[in-house]
Amino acid sequence: MSCSERRFLGGVVEGFYGRPWTMEQRKELFRREQKWGLNTYLYAPKDDYKHRMYWRELYTSEEAEQLTTLISAAKEHDIEFVYAISPGLDITFSNPKEAAALKRKLSQVCELGCRSFALLFDDIEPEMCAADTEAFSSFAHAQVYITNQVYEHLQEPQTFLFCPTDYCAAFCTPNVSQSSYLLTVGENLLPGIDVLWTGPKVVSNDISVESIEEVSGVLRRPPVIWDNIHANDYDPQRLFMGPFKNRPTELIPKLRGVLTNPNCEFEPNFVAIHTLATWCKSNTGQKDVAMDGEDQGSDYNPKEALRLALTDWLVEFGVADQPDVSRSGSGRAKKEPSDEEPMQTDEYVPGPRENALYTAEPLTLDDLMLLADLFYLPYEYGPTALNMLQELQWLRSNSDAAAFGPVGAENNKAKEWRERAEHFEDLCSAVVQMFNRLSNAPNRTILYDLYNYICDIKSGVSLARAFVSSLGGRQAPPAQVINDDPEPWGFRGGLSGEFQRMLPCHGNRDLFRTPPATRVYTIRPCTPKDKAEVLRLSKEMQSEPLQQLALIGDRLVESQIAPSKHCDLVLEDEVGICGYALALTDAKTAMTTSQDPGPAPNASSGRNTSRPGRHGNKAVNNELCFTLLKMLI
Repeated sequence: MSCSERRFLGGVVEGFYGRPWTMEQRKELFRREQKWGLNTYLYAPKDDYKHRMYWRELYTSEEAEQLTTLISAAKEHDIEFVYAISPGLDITFSNPKEAAALKRKLSQVCELGCRSFALLFDDIEPEMCAADTEAFSSFAHAQVYITNQVYEHLQEPQTFLFCPTDYCAAFCTPNVSQSSYLLTVGENLLPGIDVLWTGPKVVSNDISVESIEEVSGVLRRPPVIWDNIHANDYDPQRLFMGPFKNRPTELIPKLRGVLTNPNCEFEPNFVAIHTLATWCKSNTGQKDVAMDGEDQGSDYNPKEALRLALTDWLVEFGVADQPDVSRSGSGRAKKEPSDEEPMQTDEYVPGPRENALYTAEPLTLDDLMLLADLFYLPYEYGPTALNMLQELQWLRSNSDAAAFGPVGAENNKAKEWRERAEHFEDLCSAVVQMFNRLSNAPNRTILYDLYNYICDIKSGVSLARAFVSSLGGRQAPPAQVINDDPEPWGFRGGLSGEFQRMLPCHGNRDLFRTPPATRVYTIRPCTPKDKAEVLRLSKEMQSEPLQQLALIGDRLVESQIAPSKHCDLVLEDEVGICGYALALTDAKTAMTTSQDPGPAPNASSGRNTSRPGRHGNKAVNNELCFTLLKMLI
């Protein structure tokens, strides 16, 4: 059967690191997939021992029974169950006994009713043992050899997936089109075997038609996208509930399928899977996704897809998942009779001067829209979250005397500051109210998957809220923000947070007066090959008044003086070097050998220059080096 005659694989891969989903969660997944029009489930939990670490071991009778039940449940909902195995950690490709063990394991799964399989070689060291080095000319040849064997042993199933070790463009050397690894796979892998691919990166921000056409040409077949855009196993503090986006619908006819590898927590994946289903059902037309979330004539609108998903999810929040607890119309749980206390026959009614009974406000669609904005996508914050960050940055940067003077025509800046502070207060209040309503939702199963995340964001918002309030002089500075001995929630992240705050990659936003919202900058040590570019940047700013003076920092740039250890850094964006910092921790020696008037000890030369047409006007930031050194020394 040709690729064009096979159905498009749209669905979910359980391929993350961490606690695998339960059997009941998987059955619920099958029900949702069928309801939304998806058709595939790839079983590949990294921490299932017999999937990866102990791949040679057969399933026990009890495990086999559970797997049989799961395969049957998938069939009942017309979901193609694809069983994946990952032998790459320790397989010896040239040993016939290893091939036999792999075939025996998959034959057992086949006897349980499974007809679709995957062989995964992702996230392993690209090195062969001595025996394999003698038998195969490359790692790719070894993998293809064993994969073809297994595929033929299983009598060439209609769906058989292969995950390469170089499964994204970032892993290919020197690039996709010239990758000897991918070229070997494309030339030697049997044509009925499909190849998994994550896109430009492991977690791809966008996947273009051009990139898929390139890799399809090398692999000689359209790939199946293993999409990590909603995966969160790499960061325990993040959750992703934004829509499936930045994948043009024109990709659909150029792919064998798309499988999302979503959040580790099952319930928050409602949005990820629902919006993928909406995307898969889009026309195979010639229009791209509206990348900014607005409908520009596309057949798939991420913003609308998100609203549809959240509308359906809101219904799930209202379904109580504790059958032993009945709820009255007021939303309060009624106590069942027990031996420990007398049965209360009359409903308690407070008196006229007593507290009214607490009644939980119902969760709203706006609450879920806000929740999704706060936990959007890896490379993008939702509109409300981005607005909160921008407002907080502006309020902090403009908290000068203007913010505290009399409000009137003579002090417009103070008026603007207070108006924006009130707007920020409203945004923070909305988060707290959303948290309260969410915490009282009847469906506790969903809540428990979300609870740690929403508690964390609520605490962070509360700290920011108190900080802004203190800047405006409305209350004393909050102790948890500025006290030398704060409560534990005042310093976020524990030891991991401490390490991150000491590394330049997590402090580079401090280099900018107004931090960019999305641009990514890298700070790294300066190497000899960077010297020419550093000198060019320095000369580019020679026309500025500050540079009319002879500075000892210029001698650092011109390599007449060597910077101190760990004090030579460059700032880099996606185009190249755009800034540098060179410094001496003790400039006394350099000053005594120089005839030029120089700065005091701890001299530095720092530049953060903007290229015309890219970041706007050129700017000098002489505090750059000290900012960097403060984080490193």
